[in-house]
Amino acid sequence: MRATSANSMNSQYNASNRTNSFRSNHEHVQTTINEKNWEWSYLVRKCRNLELEESYDIYMRRLRIGYLSIFIFIELLVTFTHALLVFTSADLTYAYVDMIAYVVTGVLIWLILSVNFRNELISKHGWLIYASTWLAVSLLVLMDIGLNVYHATSNNDILNPIYDAYTLYAIYMFMPIPHVLQPFILGTAVTICYIINYSFVISSKEANQMHSILNEAIYLSCVNFLGIFFRLMRDIALRTTFLDRRQYVEENLLLRYARDQERSLLLSILPAQIADRLQEDVRNRIERSKQQHHRRPGFDPGCNKNSQALRRWRQPDHGTLFIEPHKDVTILYADVVNYTHLTTTLDVKKLVEALHDLFVRFDIASEEYNVLRIKFLGDCYYCVAGLASPNEDHAKCCVDLGLRMIKDIRDVREKRHLNIDMRIGVHSGDVLSGVIGAAKWQFDIWSKDVDIANRLEATGATGRVHVSQQTLRLLDGEYFYEDGTEKAREDPVLQKHDIRTFLIKSLRAPMHDPRRVQRERQAKKLSEASKSNFMYNSTLQQYNQVRNQAKLEMCRELDKMPIGRIQITKICRRSTNLTQDEIEEETFRRNISSFCLLFRVRNWEIQYIREPDVMLKYSIVLAWFVYMCLLAIQLLSKDPQYHYWIYDGITVCVLTTLLIISWYKKLWIMCSSDTEQSLPQYKLSRFLYKMSDGMQSSIAIRLTVYVLVIVSCIAVTAMQVIDCGPKTDTDLIQCFHPWILTNCVTLMIGTAFLFTRIPFVVKTSVAVLITAVYTVLVVYEFDYIFAGSPSTNVNLNAKYSHFLLIIITLGIFHLMERQTEFIAKVDYNNWQLEAATYAETGRCLNYKRYDQGAASEHITLTRGRLLSIHAAAE
Repeated sequence: MRATSANSMNSQYNASNRTNSFRSNHEHVQTTINEKNWEWSYLVRKCRNLELEESYDIYMRRLRIGYLSIFIFIELLVTFTHALLVFTSADLTYAYVDMIAYVVTGVLIWLILSVNFRNELISKHGWLIYASTWLAVSLLVLMDIGLNVYHATSNNDILNPIYDAYTLYAIYMFMPIPHVLQPFILGTAVTICYIINYSFVISSKEANQMHSILNEAIYLSCVNFLGIFFRLMRDIALRTTFLDRRQYVEENLLLRYARDQERSLLLSILPAQIADRLQEDVRNRIERSKQQHHRRPGFDPGCNKNSQALRRWRQPDHGTLFIEPHKDVTILYADVVNYTHLTTTLDVKKLVEALHDLFVRFDIASEEYNVLRIKFLGDCYYCVAGLASPNEDHAKCCVDLGLRMIKDIRDVREKRHLNIDMRIGVHSGDVLSGVIGAAKWQFDIWSKDVDIANRLEATGATGRVHVSQQTLRLLDGEYFYEDGTEKAREDPVLQKHDIRTFLIKSLRAPMHDPRRVQRERQAKKLSEASKSNFMYNSTLQQYNQVRNQAKLEMCRELDKMPIGRIQITKICRRSTNLTQDEIEEETFRRNISSFCLLFRVRNWEIQYIREPDVMLKYSIVLAWFVYMCLLAIQLLSKDPQYHYWIYDGITVCVLTTLLIISWYKKLWIMCSSDTEQSLPQYKLSRFLYKMSDGMQSSIAIRLTVYVLVIVSCIAVTAMQVIDCGPKTDTDLIQCFHPWILTNCVTLMIGTAFLFTRIPFVVKTSVAVLITAVYTVLVVYEFDYIFAGSPSTNVNLNAKYSHFLLIIITLGIFHLMERQTEFIAKVDYNNWQLEAATYAETGRCLNYKRYDQGAASEHITLTRGRLLSIHAAAE
């Protein structure tokens, strides 16, 4: 019974070790399960199945507050900068109206959104999140569009709104409203407002009004899709990080439960002193075997075949003995009377069922009376009290157990209609206990007092407890007794040791005797403890215990999980006591550079960037969509030339090919794969499958794809200015629309940050390079065109307005990517620190699982030495 329950827990532990992790450095071909692990719907469903949604929502509320604090900082900075630029304009006649509007709006937005920092209020009134967000966004849009309408009606100045994309990015990236649907509804409403403003205010007097409106609609739609994509990617990354943390917690719990199981198994058979020595010896042997195996060339801790090396510890150590002396113990021998007759007359199945029923009762009774069962052989059952732990009532416990065993066997006799009874012998003295054997351990006790207890049982009377004079002296007169049997007086072994014997008749002490009441209370506690022991629980109960404990541990882990590199709320808080996430952040800071967010350990950074990008296909889809939007804007804003069509056709074919290849693996798995591990049979299909997989797993291919996408977007945008001549050519002053070019550049900056597994330094460098090239165009090459374009404020140089929008966009995407990179690397840093405790090089995240596999091997082999081979394997 113990073995079966213990095995079930170990099976669950082993199953956990076989579970695919969310991160894998060694699998070059991802299975279907690995693909699903990064699907947003799968992650949501898994969080719900693991009952993590509530904990995840708590963490996301903290995270959204962190992002909101960043937005408030950005809003105040943008407001101050914009007001300062307006103040530098040549004519301040209308500047004061704009500056007052910007400052008042910024302060009101800060006051409205600050309600989200009051956790108690938000927890009671969740609708305040939505109300404050809608109100703040509405105020920002009303200010931006309102100023356009005011200047158009008051002095016929047509101005361009500057906060359209800024507002949409704020909705999707910074506002505290959860999920995707609500931000999408709000973003759509904002988009419609700006398109209406563009239709009736800005482009009402343009010759190609419809083209201008379509350009604006395409641009704002593209911004919405970028915002949705970044929101979804952030949610996927955070859910993956969250599930990683939960898996880490669960693995630790399973390891702890498995070790507790091993401990309980040993203590159910061995005294604590011997169990401790055995565990220490086994651990030392496994550790020596692991160290020898680590030194072998080509060692891979993630490989299953390496675990076979751990079996070397089976080699016997002839110089090690696990024998302990014990004084003042009591030994009980019990034998089933008439057992031999039953074996010849009773069906084998019924005989085994009867013995099982009987010995289970004996095991429960022995635990209640704090008596350690040694073993049972056939119909013989013997045990000892005072061995596992000192017990001054060891003799009374054995006698009480003997009386209880007689009662139990009589119950079984009546229940099963069998002619059986018990004969019990009890003797007190000294013993040696320990484990002998190598391939199979055998725990036993030895001494002359053990032989005497055995002879007391053999010479005893049926249905009576036969005790020695040494045991009787320890009973303190609590039992009625009579002289022992004639057979005992004639036994040569008992005569040799001058043993006088007695038969216990019944209990003399009243039930309310304080000593007996205390002893029975202690026995009751031991019984309850044994029933609550997880080794007696079913597999489902064990699973629920692990799951419930994991939920509690995750509640503690929430305080340790980071919420971002930049936390404006910490600047305002002067507390000297660091929170758990701040402590973890301080630990992380020591392993990463402040500016570039690179790991100081070079191998860690190399491993990090080499991790597969399962989300690459989604990045390519959106990049393809952004390119098509840029192409549509180009075709609408300029008359297409012959060479435009050639280049556009080539780039469309290249990007479409990349799109098909990136999605081929997933589509094949969804539509044609029979099993998780199967590969396409046809050569072309297999080639495309491997190309799709290589695109995900190879950093070199990902960088190549990234460069192709960025170059394509830059080239299609550059088509707008490629035909423009020098500033002396007055016919070409309006050869392109400056605001359309600026909008396209903001989309290119967003595309530069689109790919999740491209190094952060590379993405930032590309975005800065795009901004630098754009600055050259604005300041030097085409300043005459930008200067003549509509500004965002009356009498403000239009070049400042263009440049302000670019800087705002670059700053938003850089801060968002910095926060995301920070959280991802904190999670990765934790895994690497865990790996570093197992290997100085820290080169693999599988060391922890390897150690857990070793622990599982330890448990299995320990059980195998205590139990039969087939019982230990179940």
